[in-house]
Amino acid sequence: MSDCSFIDDYPQLFNELFQEGKKLVYLNIMIPLLMQLYNKRLKNKLQKVSADYELLDFNADFPELSDINPVTGMNKVRQKYIEIPLSLRESCDTFDKLVCKPEAEAFAAEFQNFIIKFGHLSDSGTDFSVKKWQEDPGMLYRMIIQSPARAENNKLITFRSLHLSGFKYSALGRLYRKAGRFKVYREQVSSLYIFGYGLFRALFLGLGREFVNKGVIDEPGDIFFLNREETDKIVTGIRKGTCENYSGTVARRKKEMEDSRDFILPSVIFGDEAPILEHGAIKTLVGVGTSSGIYHGRTTIVRVIADFDSVIDGDVVVIPFADVSWTPVLVKAGAIVSESGGMLSHCSIIARELGIPSIVSVDNACSLLAGREVTVDGSNGIVTVHDNE
Repeated sequence: MSDCSFIDDYPQLFNELFQEGKKLVYLNIMIPLLMQLYNKRLKNKLQKVSADYELLDFNADFPELSDINPVTGMNKVRQKYIEIPLSLRESCDTFDKLVCKPEAEAFAAEFQNFIIKFGHLSDSGTDFSVKKWQEDPGMLYRMIIQSPARAENNKLITFRSLHLSGFKYSALGRLYRKAGRFKVYREQVSSLYIFGYGLFRALFLGLGREFVNKGVIDEPGDIFFLNREETDKIVTGIRKGTCENYSGTVARRKKEMEDSRDFILPSVIFGDEAPILEHGAIKTLVGVGTSSGIYHGRTTIVRVIADFDSVIDGDVVVIPFADVSWTPVLVKAGAIVSESGGMLSHCSIIARELGIPSIVSVDNACSLLAGREVTVDGSNGIVTVHDNE
């Protein structure tokens, strides 16, 4: 896209990305559904032979899962960082200072490999207005070196260690392999979807730069505060030699988003009129427990990965959602509470791998649980807020 004229090529580029994106959307819906189907069947079959699905170590038989996981790459980068002399690490307080040093050459190379493989990830794989990791290497650097090297969950077991025999083992083995393969497919398709969807960001930022040159908006990123109809209208107007300024519209929408960021939305809205939005009262919350155990701690809200610095190892990390890019944040948690997700969502899988409690589908958790002393009961799906006792 670097050599194109975004004003002239925008319609064709958007259409190409949209058509390819539809294929990825289909795969990104069907593959997770099939993965859930096969893994649910496996869980039910294992229960009949008194085996716990949640304790299965799929990584042992499907190494591709570790290869796709950014934490594996982060560990390699962190190891190269540790090999740099301590005096140099302490004297170079920023990424830019450190990578210029000859002693950090191996670290810089491993860091670059990580960006090539995972740089397309961001806070949200479904919001291309959000910066990619590769756009902010300084933030990524801090995230990696501050992320703890968590010990593996020693309660996990391999499928072979179940010591099944005869027909049951053969049938369960086939189902286990299929369930594992679809776990791999889900991660591969998810990564590809995030990469493909993120190409819209490059397109609209390029278009945004041309809008800035024409005096339509103040910054390239302001284009993300315009809707599709307005964007098309601006492109058509520029082609005809007319430019309308949208700076006021952008400023108004930025203020509206900031003013409403803490509103608590109702689970269901009936009718055509918008309900009155309130901040609500703190209360004990209920969700779906996806990793068993009980943990007491103080909550830290992580809405974007830029909030990573605020997380202390062992915090109850409260998130709006999670995909693979949130893994570096979640590995610091003592427990996880998410506003969305299910048994096979990323945060649930990571929590079970780490052996920590997790609860998902907790309505408005980010708004209600900021800085609270809570107990997370992952077995029953209950978050008890002790500040109210």
